[in-house]
Amino acid sequence: MRFSPRRNRPQSGDLSADAASRPRQILDRLSADYARHVHELLRHRELIKGSVYQIQTRCGNPSCHCAKPRGVRHAATVLSWSEAGKTRIRSLPKADRARMRRLTESYRHLRQARAGLGKLHQQILDAIDHLEPV
Repeated sequence: MRFSPRRNRPQSGDLSADAASRPRQILDRLSADYARHVHELLRHRELIKGSVYQIQTRCGNPSCHCAKPRGVRHAATVLSWSEAGKTRIRSLPKADRARMRRLTESYRHLRQARAGLGKLHQQILDAIDHLEPV
């Protein structure tokens, strides 16, 4: 059998289909990633915007050891959030600390998933732009 260079060469119509095939594959993969990101966003049911952390504070009792200039301060676990441009802080009872940590962590994951979704959306738009004829 002889090799014919004409037989293996793609037709002009086939070339555009082959060129469009790669962006379509990319678009298909991106749309699957997009669906996974949306599913991740919907997974977060309960959440609280804010942070849970520990601070050292004085209690206000003048006879307490924390009132002395070099006195050891009291540890308090607080929830901090922003409201109307102001930072708000509330002390958390021991019973609520684990739950509040979980809810603020859930909010942080939601924000990260949202940022990833925005980047993915831009990649999808870029892939669609590659499908359009020049």
